[in-house]
Amino acid sequence: MACSVPIYYLLQREAADGSEGLLMAPDLATALADAADPAWRPVRITFGRQVLLEGEALSAAIAERRAA
Repeated sequence: MACSVPIYYLLQREAADGSEGLLMAPDLATALADAADPAWRPVRITFGRQVLLEGEALSAAIAERRAA
């Protein structure tokens, strides 16, 4: 039996040299914590095919998490 419900959040991020990385996180809070890593530029967080955060919305969510 196949499961079509995603069980992980996926963080797409970019390094200064242009390489890309993908990280899986069990929840959105963990994905945002991983996105705050200064060695990488966060690009987007998805859940399955749905883009949850990217661009300014992602930057704002990371800043809000740091302020908390």
